[in-house]
Amino acid sequence: MMNALKICVFTVLVAAFYSYVSQMVPQKVTYPPEETELGADMTTEELVVAGEEIASGKGTCLTCHTVSGDTGGRFPDLANIGLVAADRKEGFSDVEYLAESLYDPNEYIVEGFLPGMTPISDPPIDLNDQEILAVIAYLQSLGGVATVTLDTELRWQSEENSAAAAASQASAAAGPSAENLSGEELFAMYACGTCHSVTEPTPLLGPSLYNAGNDFSTAELYEAIMDPDAVVAEEFTAGLMSAQLNATGFYDKISSGQLKTLVDYLAMQKGGS
Repeated sequence: MMNALKICVFTVLVAAFYSYVSQMVPQKVTYPPEETELGADMTTEELVVAGEEIASGKGTCLTCHTVSGDTGGRFPDLANIGLVAADRKEGFSDVEYLAESLYDPNEYIVEGFLPGMTPISDPPIDLNDQEILAVIAYLQSLGGVATVTLDTELRWQSEENSAAAAASQASAAAGPSAENLSGEELFAMYACGTCHSVTEPTPLLGPSLYNAGNDFSTAELYEAIMDPDAVVAEEFTAGLMSAQLNATGFYDKISSGQLKTLVDYLAMQKGGS
């Protein structure tokens, strides 16, 4: 009888805890990024328009890069990238440089800036080769002349890359297996490390989470993920994180179990101790 009573009390407490957590997490209506249709017969000019839509939406490029001529941001300004791309890396044409910057962005880092950009052909952004060509056309048009078409071939468009992307998308679509991922794996899968470091106290595009377990309560960590604009430190840009998470469909992909695992992982970050 006593054991049954203990089990009953434990069950009630667990239910109450998860009910409390669900109330702490703000209820938000989020929308996945709109898909941009790309037709095989699109002209370069049409590709530029499509590329701009992708760059500001699904590609999330404009959540980190400005197109204003202001060179004081955390990531390079893109206002004249079409003009300077051909001279940026020795031996690379403008198309090759832009392609590498998207497929393998940490291969070449512009002086004065830090690495951290996620390859946009990988999760969570997952642009396909055609979408990347459209983005390249748009970037060429910024201060330069767009030349690419959907028939343009890039050496990064290998069968290996395509197979890896397909496997990654299939894995993401499978869903339930992702529930078994660790917090560290979820942190990597959702590209949190693009903006936040858990290994160094130095901030990147967003605050360092190196000491998150001491700096924030569990409730504050939930809020920082689900409602990132609720509290924004003065030195960081409001709206940036929410735009990135919405554009990549983060809120549609993450489950409540994954969210708890991720928060628990961040709560364990206590300055390397």
